[in-house]
Amino acid sequence: MAFSKSMLNNKMDRVHLLLLLLLLLFVSAAVATWPNKPHALIQTVIKDPIINLYFTSIDIGTNITVSVSFVIDLSQPYTWLDCFSGYSYSSYTPIDFDSPKCNLHKLTRPLNVPTPDWWVCSGAGEKVKPGCSDHPCGIKPYNPVDNTSRAGSLSEDVMFFYSTPDGLSFGSRFQSPPVTFACVGRRGFEGFPSEAQGLLSLSRNALSLPSQLSSKFALCLPSKTEDSGFGDLFIGGGPYFLPPYHDDASRLFTTVSLITDKASDEYFFEVKSIEIDGKALPLENSILSKLSTVTPFTVLYRSIYERFVKEFKAKAKAKARKMVEAETVVAPFEVCYRVKKGFKMEDVPVIDLTVGSGGGRWRIYGWNSMVVVKEKGAMCLAFVEGGEMMVIGGYQMEDNLVEIDLQLSKLSFTSSLRRHNTSCSRFRPVATDWCLKDNNSCGSVICC
Repeated sequence: MAFSKSMLNNKMDRVHLLLLLLLLLFVSAAVATWPNKPHALIQTVIKDPIINLYFTSIDIGTNITVSVSFVIDLSQPYTWLDCFSGYSYSSYTPIDFDSPKCNLHKLTRPLNVPTPDWWVCSGAGEKVKPGCSDHPCGIKPYNPVDNTSRAGSLSEDVMFFYSTPDGLSFGSRFQSPPVTFACVGRRGFEGFPSEAQGLLSLSRNALSLPSQLSSKFALCLPSKTEDSGFGDLFIGGGPYFLPPYHDDASRLFTTVSLITDKASDEYFFEVKSIEIDGKALPLENSILSKLSTVTPFTVLYRSIYERFVKEFKAKAKAKARKMVEAETVVAPFEVCYRVKKGFKMEDVPVIDLTVGSGGGRWRIYGWNSMVVVKEKGAMCLAFVEGGEMMVIGGYQMEDNLVEIDLQLSKLSFTSSLRRHNTSCSRFRPVATDWCLKDNNSCGSVICC
């Protein structure tokens, strides 16, 4: 589908401009009330290799603090979680239907119905029970895994995060100001693995987690399971140290402008061209593209996908590469290969996406373009056909450091970190000075 300026108009009408100003005031107030706010926060990220989703765990609530496992998502307007399975924190506060915060939300998603969640609440007035209220700010959180919506209500509570004093190690544990999220019942988790208790919004909406805590975040999605280390979610900006690479990884960034769509909270950008080993695909227009951590593999719509596959096959066959196209394929992929002795991922054709107006390139090497299917003895091209735009999936983002600057509306990326002898999987140290004075508060990280 061709990119059209009319599709994504950057000019907001007065209502949306007023909404944006009010939301910014709300977020600024929340950040300002955070005493001794650290420069940056860091969360570990885990990959589920079966369903190809990425998780992080956040401690929520005071007195009885519970660790909640969230699926990471870049598109939903707000974080949501199961508040009805043992959630009873003294710091929890429901957001009423008539509150200013609910009114702000109604302007962005007019789905509010002032009705309690009767299937879990015995009646009105249960204000101490999460999800129950006389007049809750009713909403319909969307589940991107099974494409359904469920009833829920806006609430808020404090969360706990680890700081990173140097972009390398874990520092002190901080309590945030109250963070707004949605309460849903367990029925909202269809398609999620059993350990998932919520969805963490990293979208551009003012009710997403980064928007409430900072104006910048970065993701380093791991390609390996937690036995080999963890990926990272940075909130607040760099530096970003990813040993054994010795320098700040932000020096590897290519930066492009994001495209604002007032009807969406997702991260859109423009792909000007696609090249495979230097050969450009014939494109009539630029391609509207977006990032997604819940879409496993990059999606191309049919007309582009057919040209892409044809050129990739030609390049893989040329130059006596050690790749032989397999007669059978592995769903959902349409192109698979058997590899010869001595094959390396460097033998795979290199895919270049020219993004934005400055000619920056997101380079995709074999580690991110091919999926190894061990049980079939093959590897497959990790691109699929579908949709009406290009969607960069989680697999193509693995072992790439990706940063979003919400204030400047910029996207930065490194391309594969493996080219620099590092990755997104590691066990980070704990800052020595903090361990010495606070070694009983290590939580989920490994103490010194």
